[in-house]
Amino acid sequence: MQANILNALLIIAFLGVGVPGRPSVSAQDSSEAERILQKAVLLEDVDGDLQAAIEQYKTIVAEYPDNRPVASKALVGMGRCYEKLGKDEAAKAYERVVSEYADQNEAASHARARLAVLRKSARPATEAAFATRQVWTGPDMDFEGAPSPDGRYLSFVDWTTGDLAIRDLETGTNRRLTDKGPWEKSDEFAEFSRWSPDGKQIAYDWYDGKCCIGLRVISAEGGRPRSLVNCEEGEWMETYDWSPDGRQILILLEQKDDTYQIVMVSAADGTTTVVKSFERRGGYPHAMRFSRDGGYIAYDQTQQENALDSDIFLISADGSREMTLVEHPAQDFLLGWSPDGRGVVFASDRTGSLDMWYLPVHAGKAQGAPELVKSGVEEIVPMGFTQNGSFYYAQAPFVLDVYVARIDSQNGKILAPPEKAIRRFEGRNSWPDYSADGKYLAYVSTRNRSFHSALYPNILCIRSLDTGEEQEFATRFRRLAGPRWSPDGQLLYLAAWDNEGMGIYRVNTQNGEFTPIVRVKAPASLHWHEISPDGSTFIYGRRENSKAPYRIVSRKLTTGEEKVLHTGDKNWFSISPDGKRLALINQGKDKVLQITPVSGGRPTELMHFKDEKTSISPVEWSADGKYIFFDRMHKNNLRGLWRIAVNGGKPEALNLEMSSFQNLSVHPEGRHIAFDSPGAIRSRPAIWVMENFLPSGEEVTGSSTEGPK
Repeated sequence: MQANILNALLIIAFLGVGVPGRPSVSAQDSSEAERILQKAVLLEDVDGDLQAAIEQYKTIVAEYPDNRPVASKALVGMGRCYEKLGKDEAAKAYERVVSEYADQNEAASHARARLAVLRKSARPATEAAFATRQVWTGPDMDFEGAPSPDGRYLSFVDWTTGDLAIRDLETGTNRRLTDKGPWEKSDEFAEFSRWSPDGKQIAYDWYDGKCCIGLRVISAEGGRPRSLVNCEEGEWMETYDWSPDGRQILILLEQKDDTYQIVMVSAADGTTTVVKSFERRGGYPHAMRFSRDGGYIAYDQTQQENALDSDIFLISADGSREMTLVEHPAQDFLLGWSPDGRGVVFASDRTGSLDMWYLPVHAGKAQGAPELVKSGVEEIVPMGFTQNGSFYYAQAPFVLDVYVARIDSQNGKILAPPEKAIRRFEGRNSWPDYSADGKYLAYVSTRNRSFHSALYPNILCIRSLDTGEEQEFATRFRRLAGPRWSPDGQLLYLAAWDNEGMGIYRVNTQNGEFTPIVRVKAPASLHWHEISPDGSTFIYGRRENSKAPYRIVSRKLTTGEEKVLHTGDKNWFSISPDGKRLALINQGKDKVLQITPVSGGRPTELMHFKDEKTSISPVEWSADGKYIFFDRMHKNNLRGLWRIAVNGGKPEALNLEMSSFQNLSVHPEGRHIAFDSPGAIRSRPAIWVMENFLPSGEEVTGSSTEGPK
């Protein structure tokens, strides 16, 4: 994000926006035209919304054609956006600059240079040039689908309703294939869709809002879906691929006992064939793909229990033979088979960054060493290949930083814009919590080099607020969340996930030793936790399965005795400074902020409000226990920080807006509040296509379905 903002500022400087002495029709018109131009540049380079930027550039040219400096720069910007989108209109925009605004030397010179490049690249060549282009961005974008075999369409989930839909990339229009009705009537939704090889059908997963219902197939034209696999309670599945002949659909099935199965499902009648069964060894495969002839299935998986590194394996479609294809002390993730069937494309962090590699494969064996294809693919989410070899992927950077804002403890107003508290590994820091004495800040840092979120290395960090020195405890847990200090500062309590499930652990801050307090296995889950101010009681949320009620439970740390404090909807909660009350706020759209006594009794409702979206809302007490901080949706998809008096009254907005607040922690002196957030502007995801990037190897003879020699 910072790089994008810097680029935008450089472009604005290049365009000369707001520079005194520039000719204009009138000062007012010039100011408005330059304002729109600056907005267009930010849309282009910060938000990544190229189509919206183009519309702004068009507005300038249409409404201010006589403001020649600004109009010519708008045409240059328009051409630049069209180039990024891979559209022919780029040349037309540059040609207008040269023909209509030749007197604007800087803009005309730039346009001539770009035209020369475009005309040169348009000439016939013996080998097409490597290229990437953006095909879709916007608030309705989703990347849990895949491209159609011909690359014209993308399947995706329309999250306004949860329906399966397709997007026509040529016309930019969307069309729903299912029609389940609005969220108010149904919590069901689609996920993980894959096109049949002929492009006529789409297989997808269907959920009831709490767990997976099973595998369904629908015509790309719409109509009534067919149900092929129905999951039982406690089971879970994901759709990965179709066989090249369109007869089988490849899924991964997790059974009730945590055993995984690679399963082929008949697209005709739902008959299943188990290819391989195995115990969970470090997470499920990120990808599984049929070879071009259907004889093999490639997949990625860890070699050992709880390992962070993963390798790529090959198994025959009948399950009779299996071999390791890529073995390396690194994280290796399968992206797919090359469209010509001669090799696999995978991502690996073996060089220190996550890069794209290609490995020739013949007769079930690797042929030679992997070849580097493209460096630096950390921020991509793979979506799949088309028949001509184009690779579709999403760029959806997940950014979280720890911020600290100064607050007036009397009126609650934010005194200055929040600042990043952690300057190392920016974009990868979260879950801040102040110690009881106010001298330390604990947080979690995810030093990942992978788009595979389940394999991020997680580090627990403790920062001295006096010296800035940090203590780090590296872990092999797949995820950490919610560190909470003990009153004496000797311990931290936090949630951690591994291959067997999740738990809440006590961490010794001197040596980093993790001791489990509560452990659960799926389908049970834990949600949020707090420690009482006297350190004697641990409070946490849990649910036994997806259909069971959510409970908030207190646990005596000395005896293990437990008591249920609250039963109902899923709530985020915070314990008061005196340890006598809990503030709770639920996760749905209809928010209820309430206080309940820890000793038992009826809760008191402080306020009720509606959010536009279902969201997880953090809640926190002020240091003096007189107020409760919470967030709520504001305009333009920003969330604002608010507070309300515990004894009732009107809620107050605290003039602080961010794209979201993930967690809140108030310093004991009451004049600082820490939180984690993607920032004031959330990076907008986009879908891109990579073309002409695979090596053109020599013809490999023989059948790739031959067994290993």
